[in-house]
Order: sequence, then structure tokens, then C-alpha cells
Amino acid sequence: FNWPSAINGIERITLASHGELQRVLSAYFARPLSVTVVYAHTYWHPAAGASKEVLPLPVPPAAIAQASQETPIIQTRQVHLVCSGKIVCTATSTVRISSPSAAHYFLVENCAIGQMFRCINKIPRFELQNVGIGSYSCDDPEVVSWCPASDPDAESEGLWRKYRLIAEGFVCEIVEVFPDRGMFVGGERWLDGEGSTPVHLYERLDQYPQQTTLMV
Repeated sequence: FNWPSAINGIERITLASHGELQRVLSAYFARPLSVTVVYAHTYWHPAAGASKEVLPLPVPPAAIAQASQETPIIQTRQVHLVCSGKIVCTATSTVRISSPSAAHYFLVENCAIGQMFRCINKIPRFELQNVGIGSYSCDDPEVVSWCPASDPDAESEGLWRKYRLIAEGFVCEIVEVFPDRGMFVGGERWLDGEGSTPVHLYERLDQYPQQTTLMV
């Protein structure tokens, strides 16, 4: 992956994590994280070629039993990862489920996305599609991989990534937005409200050689 040069080492480690972001951030902050669901909308295609229909919750057993490539269940959802009362990430995902076992674990057992691949005993393929600094534009799927902060004089700027996790019967496309790059420098001080990290600090960090190499 061709990383934007301004992204530092700890940010690359976070952006390259394979469906285990909650564990990575919890280890980084040395504090537990919780997940708050903002919304979840579930649909299915009751027959091959049919238009999608809204599924009620709990999802009917018949829909779960019929999940397949021709009649998939699709869920769009957004969650907040929260640590010490602060939102550290907003994750928006589209999940396509095409096997009854995956549908059962995800919709009945309520397994989180990061846990799903252990539940279905599959190793997902990870595709990091894009990363950027600044605001993520959901209106432009072809947004360039380097986007500067919208306000160059701002005291903080965001970070985001877009990626896919692909396994037989369970495919996710996910956008994760981190509100402030200062969290990756300030750590617990940032959580405790001791200010964000000015943009000029990243400019100083970028003067040092980047020696971290990641394979994704």
C-alpha cells in the first residue's frame, strides 16, 4: 500500500489492523473501549433478482436459513468506539451475508464484525482501499488517498480509512473515521482532555526517517 508520507508509524499500525481495531486501540490507550450502535438497517433479497426488502428485528429464522449468494442479507450500520467517554472512532459499514451460519452468528448471536471470522472459522482477506487526512467525503467514492485538512490552521485534524474484509459467506466494506490525529500522539493525555496536538507537531515528526514497514 502506498502510504501518504505524512502518516506516522502508530497511525499506520492502526490503519493496517485487520478487523481488530477495538483491541488495538484498547491496548494503545491502556483502557477498555465500548461499542455504541448508532443505527443498523437490515435488508434481504427474498428471491434471486428480487428488490431488497426491510427485515424486522429480530430477523425471522426463515430469512436466516435462506441466506445465500442469490438471496443475501445486507446490513448497513454505524457504531461509535468510545473510550473514557470520548468517541475515538466512528465506523460505518455495509455487511453482505450469504450463508445461514454467518447470518446466525451476526444477527442472532450478535457477534461483532471483529469476532465474526473466529465464529465462522474463516480467515478474511483484508483489502485496504484508501486512507486520508482530513474529512472523509462519503459523496465521492473515488476520493484521493491524500486529502489535506480543510483548515490548515486548525489545532486538530482527522484521519480515516476505507477497507474490505472478505470471507466466504461474509463480506464487509467499512469506513472508519478518527476525529483527531492528536489521539495518536497524546494517548491518555488526549483522552483526559489535555488538548489536541497542533498540526505543526506532525510536521516535526515527519522530519524523522520512517522505518516501519507493514505488509497488508
